[in-house]
This record gives sequence, structure tokens and C-alpha cells, in this order.
Amino acid sequence: MKGNIVGHSVPKVDAKAKVTGKALYATDLYMEDMLYMQVLRAPYAHAVIRKIDLAQALAVPGIVRIITKEDLPGLKNHGLIFKDQPALVGIGEKVRFTGDTLAIVIGESNIQVRKAIKKIKVEYDKLEVITDPLRAMEEDAVTIHTAGNIVCTHKLDKGDIVRGFMEADLIVYNEFKTQHVEHITLQPDAGLATLEEDDTICIWAATQWLHDTRVDVAQAMGLPVEKIRIIQPAIGGAFGKREDIIAQLHLAIAVREVKRPVKTIYSREESIIATSKRHPMIFRFRTGVKKDGTLTAWEATVIGDTGAYASSGPAVVHKGLYHCTGPYDCPNVRGVAYTVYTNNTYAGAMRGFGATQTAFAYESQMDIIAEKLGINPIELRLKNAYQVGSTTPNGQKLYASVGVKETIIKAVEAFERLGGVIR
Repeated sequence: MKGNIVGHSVPKVDAKAKVTGKALYATDLYMEDMLYMQVLRAPYAHAVIRKIDLAQALAVPGIVRIITKEDLPGLKNHGLIFKDQPALVGIGEKVRFTGDTLAIVIGESNIQVRKAIKKIKVEYDKLEVITDPLRAMEEDAVTIHTAGNIVCTHKLDKGDIVRGFMEADLIVYNEFKTQHVEHITLQPDAGLATLEEDDTICIWAATQWLHDTRVDVAQAMGLPVEKIRIIQPAIGGAFGKREDIIAQLHLAIAVREVKRPVKTIYSREESIIATSKRHPMIFRFRTGVKKDGTLTAWEATVIGDTGAYASSGPAVVHKGLYHCTGPYDCPNVRGVAYTVYTNNTYAGAMRGFGATQTAFAYESQMDIIAEKLGINPIELRLKNAYQVGSTTPNGQKLYASVGVKETIIKAVEAFERLGGVIR
């Protein structure tokens, strides 16, 4: 669009196709001779697979192929930062959450496929299930991954934290917790794959990181990247979850084995069980403040539950630590963040990317400090808000575009115009 668009209504380029029903989502795609795929997911969050019996499932009419890890010994793990997530869990290996996949079932119809999945017999040795990251960090906790339950640790150090607390008239300690949050995209998770004459695998599936998905599928399957082609249909919501591989790798495996078009559509239940969530986090804040409300020290411990696999966890939890003081200037900051494996559904990117959870914690801390000091919470924020020249906890100096104080003032004015009262 030419000219100045700020402050003007900008047409949404795909709006007409969506409101008229012409936009094609992955669920809308169909091809002749197409097969249907669903996967068998583990019923236990932590267990070793001892036996997989496919005999009864293979006898179901219309079943074309059932693929397990034993059929693909060269299959590698995938993942955004660490390659720690298996596409299939095989005999003698561990499932780490109830979304892990044991078998890919392909058939002529979804009804036949679902019937076959129910007839697969699996023997498990159950292990301790860890849903609390604090338990996962204990020395005697069972290890979810061989390298240990702490994925990574990040630290933060600005100024002199000891001096900062010595200068404080009041020290406030609190712990805050956030929970898992599901993205609930309007569009179901779905995809379709075909195998071209030159053995290129074409995958139609919604993704936020098209090129990263392509590379990750190729490396997991041991294929040249040019043999994987991702085609982006319309997307009915993403919010971070579609940064992760969802159905793309299973579709690629299936189409290479059966050499016919393969389609899958997740149920809402399956999406909630098997796809990434917003990270639950624990924040432990110790804040030093003078009687007039000036912040002198801020100490933070952040513990992020990344679930069974790392996904974006190391980056999300790291960012949560970097935002531990929010938009408030504190000269002395020290912090540590732990990204921790549990047997929960893996957590990944979601809008705010770690800053959202942290905002709940630091704003709650500021409200508590204001109450203890008997200071208006708006005045406390304005007194400590970033301005040009402020330095963030990770040492970034703010040279321009710092509108925190103006934003607070405008928000208060709007609130009061509606009859609100801030005490």
C-alpha cells in the first residue's frame, strides 16, 4: 500500500476469501486415491515400551500400513532448539508424556484407522510421573532425559545486589505461579502429504516457521532438504504453537512408506493432549525498596516447566528472566532461570514468549509493595518506570521510544473517564 497507513484502516488481504469460504485450510484439502492417517499415543505419561503387538490391528479391513520405530531405525529426533523429541517411540524406549507416538496407522478411511488403533496391544513398564518442576529438580527424582531434568540455566547480574538490599528500607519476598494455557486455535491441526515422481515429499500444513519445519523434517528423516517441500495453506490461528512440528513429520513418514496421498485431522482432544502449551512458571521475587518507593534491589528465581521436551523452552524461560523487573528501573538485579523437564505436555511458544507470565508476577509484586508502603500503585510505577537512558537487567541501554510513563498516564485517564477509581 502506498502512502501513510498509520492511523488508517488497512484492508486485510485475505479477508474476502475467508468470509466467503473460498480460503482453503488443510482440513479442506482432498486428493484422489487419498489415505487417512492417525497415530497411537501413549496412555501413560512416563513408561518404558516392552512390546507392541500389531496383529489384530493389521487384520482390520482397509488398513494399508502400520509404522513403528522398528520400521525406521535411522529416524532421528526433532526439535526447535534441542533435538530431543522422537517422532516415534520404539520398544525399549521411554514415553515421556501422554502425547508421545508409538505407531502411525494408515488406512482407507478414518473409521477403519480409529478401529485399528484400539486393537494395538502394548506392554508398558510404568515409571514415576513427575508433573511438578520442583520435584523434577530434586536430586532423587527419576531422570526424564538421560542428561538430567534441568534443560538449561540462565543467569542475570546487574549492579551490586548486596548493596542494593542494604540501601532498602523494606524488603518484600513473594512467590507467584502461572499455569498451562492452551492456544485453542480455531482451525484444527491437520495436514496432507504427497510423494512426487522425483521422491520429493510435499506437505500441506499450517506452520509459523515454514523453512525451519522443512529443515527439521529433512534432518529427522535423513533426507536432503530439497526433498521436502512445505506448502502453506490458510491458517486459522497459530499464536506460537505452530512453530513446533505437529503433523508434518508423521505425514512425511507415512507418504514415503505408502506412496499415496495421506491426510490427517486431529480431534480437539488430541490437539490439547499432544501439542505445545504456554509454559507454567514459578517466580520467586525478593525486592528492596526505599520508603519513598524507589527500587533498590530485585532478586529473581524463575522456574519454567517445559514439559517432556524442550521446544522453545530455553528461549522462553530465559526471556522471562530478562523481563523480571518489567518496565521498571532497578539499579541492582540478580537472577537465575531454570528450564525444567517434567512429564507434562511439552510447552513452547505462545504470544508474549515468556514475558506474559512474568508480567503477572512483577505487576503483582509492585501492587504488594505499594500496599505495604501505603503508596498509590500508579505513583509507585511512575516513580520507577523506564525512561530514555534507563538500563534493563541484561544491560541494554534505552536510547529512544520509551513510552512507559505516557502509557500509564493515558491508561489511568481512560480508566477514570469510565468512572474507575484507583486506590
